[in-house]
Amino acid sequence: MMQVAVSLGGYKADLDNPIDISIPVNFEMNQLSAFASRPARKYAYKVGNFVGDVRLGGSCNCEVYHFSPHLHGTHTECVGHVTDARIRVQDVLRETLMPATLITVTPVPAATSNDGYSPALRRNDMVITRDALKDALQYHSKEFMTALIVRSFPNDAGKPLRDYAKTPATFFSTEAMEDIVALGVQHLLVDMPSLDRADDDGMLSNHRIFWDLQPGAKQTDKPSRRTVTELIYVPDSVDNGNYLLNLQVSAFAGDAAPSRPVLYKVSK
Repeated sequence: MMQVAVSLGGYKADLDNPIDISIPVNFEMNQLSAFASRPARKYAYKVGNFVGDVRLGGSCNCEVYHFSPHLHGTHTECVGHVTDARIRVQDVLRETLMPATLITVTPVPAATSNDGYSPALRRNDMVITRDALKDALQYHSKEFMTALIVRSFPNDAGKPLRDYAKTPATFFSTEAMEDIVALGVQHLLVDMPSLDRADDDGMLSNHRIFWDLQPGAKQTDKPSRRTVTELIYVPDSVDNGNYLLNLQVSAFAGDAAPSRPVLYKVSK
């Protein structure tokens, strides 16, 4: 077994058993649907007598893809998602191997919590609250809090193909997001389309809290280096606890890029 020492006092990571928690962009089979997006699609590139499909007589396969990192699979985004400045995720994300904590939380109806949100919560909104976050984190070490991976219930096997127009997504309360920032989390990974409610009047209040922006702010003199990775999927078979995270991000020059987070279990 290959092992690598994590620079945290004797922890070791098992590199022989990677755990991929990404949802790939799938162009041919059933797809997830976020924000009522049209399906991702692809077609063979054609120019002159060339066709980029071996099945059609081409010398090689060369396909053109139409998709959005934000809509069609696991993606990592930066503060440029909400600013006038075109800040790119590869300008922000420098470390790709980092200590991480995986937790599982159970959202609750907003009507049963005293937590808030902007705009105001609706009674049936399913929210990850401060209390739910506190309960999930109570046995975890702060030294593995560089990245926080949040798995939420329900977590059925159909989640990677969920239509979020039919099943509204869970999101965080204001207090829960403030606590995540207070913990010093630099990279937040979630199994939902957004930190915020889908129809939030364009406020993206949780994104702005995480990136140290004032409500409605679109400018920043000091861009945050924190990243958000959305639309992951962590099967129930993966235990909560400490991991080494390899956050693999495609070289897209944009505020977001397709990504493939991979976990390695660590031990003393």
